[in-house]
Amino acid sequence: MEYRGRSIVSPLRLRNYSAFDYEEYKRIYEECFRDMRTALQRFPVDCCDSKEELEHKKDKIYILEIDGKLVGSVAIYDNEIDDLIVGKSYQRAGYGEALLQFAISHMQSNNISPIVLHVADWNQGAIKMYIKNGFAIVKTEET
Repeated sequence: MEYRGRSIVSPLRLRNYSAFDYEEYKRIYEECFRDMRTALQRFPVDCCDSKEELEHKKDKIYILEIDGKLVGSVAIYDNEIDDLIVGKSYQRAGYGEALLQFAISHMQSNNISPIVLHVADWNQGAIKMYIKNGFAIVKTEET
């Protein structure tokens, strides 16, 4: 998908990932992707990067905390939004959309274009949110 929406200024102030976040980040990441990976028969089902791998990416991973609790995260790799995750107990409360808008705003403020993301057709809820927020389907792939 490619962003075709308006200019966005996000009020969110996120911090970068740190090794301290690993256990909770891993739990939320795997919780978010487990059902999809199971349905699509992608193995291993639990596939969060190692602590060391995430440490190398820490400047590209942004953490949303509320009252000291890790609520969600989004990664920005070059011009791609990736690994947008929100803990199950915080889903359907606007945090995913806020993380998406943060990523778009961050990329726009750094003149990064085009802004893209990949999403499995299985994840219709995410697709609807992305379209609602200015993304268009520009390519489909079979894997």
